[in-house]
Amino acid sequence: MKTTKEPKVKLTLSVKKSAIDNAKKYAQLDGSSLSSIVEDYLVEYSKSNKAENQSDFKNSLAYQLMGCAKGGPLDNMTDDEIKDIRMKDRYGL
Repeated sequence: MKTTKEPKVKLTLSVKKSAIDNAKKYAQLDGSSLSSIVEDYLVEYSKSNKAENQSDFKNSLAYQLMGCAKGGPLDNMTDDEIKDIRMKDRYGL
């Protein structure tokens, strides 16, 4: 999986020697490099986790409750004002 003219950066990993040896053998049989295998894995891993995280959030209680407090007493206040009120309530300041 080739990327478009994106600069390559060096990455140092600590991995068991046996895992590296096996991965190098696999890369050689596959006709690719260990670097390209790791890069492809990282790209696919980040895509799948992003989709899973978005799906998890949409199924969460927080997502379901978003916007339900509109028109409430804190609706016209800034975040800093709300924070000040909470600090006063919590610590008696």
